[in-house]
Amino acid sequence: MQAQSMLVQAGTAVFAMLAASGCVVAERIEQPGEEEVDSVSEAQLDPGMSTPWRLYTATFSNGQPFFRALAIGGSNVGSYQANTEYFDVTTASLQYLGKKGVSFSHTDGSGAPPTPSGTQQFQLPVSSSWTWFSSDQVSGGYRYDSGNVHLRIGTGGGEITRLTWYQTITQGQNPANITPNGAFTVGSGAVTVPVGSAGYYVDDTIP
Repeated sequence: MQAQSMLVQAGTAVFAMLAASGCVVAERIEQPGEEEVDSVSEAQLDPGMSTPWRLYTATFSNGQPFFRALAIGGSNVGSYQANTEYFDVTTASLQYLGKKGVSFSHTDGSGAPPTPSGTQQFQLPVSSSWTWFSSDQVSGGYRYDSGNVHLRIGTGGGEITRLTWYQTITQGQNPANITPNGAFTVGSGAVTVPVGSAGYYVDDTIP
């Protein structure tokens, strides 16, 4: 399933989440304090630079599987299209959202990618627009945090319906590829931007 654009991209979510070549394609960026926001084209989840694909795995802290995201680089891999993220979600585990932390890991590969096995599957474009923000434009869902990277996950009908990745970086820098790794803890409320930093987010609605 295609979606416009967090454990977390987030990212998801995930979950910044991040261009197939790893290069930043920058447009004009509005500076903090301006009324309008602008964007930078950059990949949500980094597909890696040295291998055709990268598989991100998100697991709850109780060991239950959450989702996998297969990020394809600049060339097709079999039936998988270039510059596309393929998500498969274990929907039975959504009951742990907001109660258990989430851990991310990733594996790079050059052969045939693993076959999706989740009960919900959808696709997102690898390269999306990171939009500058000074106050969180998204609310609700379940928030997860790891340093300056955040993921907000919306659900409905027993499935993921929205993934929002955030990153806060030093003013003047461009958003970087997101490679979620390690533990993300349960957060709450709005994502805030520290003094001296700039905030960027990518918001994907899953149809």
